[in-house]
Amino acid sequence: MQLGHARKAGGFTLIELVVTMVVLVILAMAAQPSLRDFFDRYRLRGAGEAVVSLISNARAEAVKTDLDVNINFTGSGSTWCAGANAASPPSGGQPAGTAGECDCTNTAQCMVSGQRQVVDGSAFSGVTLTTSMSSFGFDSKLGTVVPLDDDYGVTLTSPSGRYDVDVAVNALGQARLCTPSGEPTMAGIPVCS
Repeated sequence: MQLGHARKAGGFTLIELVVTMVVLVILAMAAQPSLRDFFDRYRLRGAGEAVVSLISNARAEAVKTDLDVNINFTGSGSTWCAGANAASPPSGGQPAGTAGECDCTNTAQCMVSGQRQVVDGSAFSGVTLTTSMSSFGFDSKLGTVVPLDDDYGVTLTSPSGRYDVDVAVNALGQARLCTPSGEPTMAGIPVCS
């Protein structure tokens, strides 16, 4: 046994800790723009896919239930919502009603097959919606868009304004997500044709 030799304690010195923290701060600052861009695209893609899903489900329900379904867009900018509303079923020997417009801010409206069908823009913080139309419908027999002579689609813009995606609906009622020509592309989303 030797006396006089102190055992070195394990751990970090204050200088090592400060150097490690400085390196971590520099790495975090370098990664911040990339992370911001990632979350920007993530919110935009989520909003676009939710609107495409709403439209596709509404079309499928129109054909399945043999009831017309109407799609409505309410609001603009970052305060928006989209909803689907089915016609009332036939009763008492009367034919099915027409699919009325719905106000997706009203929790008692926008019902399809007994389920509330709404995409609320507040779930996608900062994503804005622009559209030239407020509503369109699906025919119950073929699932086609009614009326046929209009252009159906909306543009969603990311919180930073750097990215746009279009939700395009063709005359057959098929909805798809695409990037407008000339805009920055996003992986997995084709350029609109």
